[in-house]
Amino acid sequence: MAQLVKSALVSVLLMMGGMQVAAQDAAAYDGTGVKPPKELLLKEGRTIGDIRLPKGATVNAKRSVILGGGTNAFGKIFAGVRADSDKVARFFLDTMPGDGWELISEFQSDDITFVFQKPTRVVIILIERSRRSTDMRITLTPRS
Repeated sequence: MAQLVKSALVSVLLMMGGMQVAAQDAAAYDGTGVKPPKELLLKEGRTIGDIRLPKGATVNAKRSVILGGGTNAFGKIFAGVRADSDKVARFFLDTMPGDGWELISEFQSDDITFVFQKPTRVVIILIERSRRSTDMRITLTPRS
């Protein structure tokens, strides 16, 4: 009986260790080229200025104001997407550097805030935490 309990305990610990490693691998991805499983990624959707939004994102045109275009765009974008906020955060961490944006600040608490920069502009992305539908506020501003 003791041997059976010991074997069961070892099996449970091995299974838990495997799950923990898988969770750490997905969470530890930081744009180094090792992609997390596809179910953790959001696809690219439309581009406003030079900011890519997740696929399925809807922009609130009444509240959003964008002046200029492309690499000279600035203003504020209010958008929402039906996705977990952690996936939305991972989307921006994965796509922004590929478009020449450098992450200079990240703060996570009740909401998720990223600050990215380019030589002439700064973008602040505020992501409201949610499991099903996530609201985003993106502010593009010229550098002083």
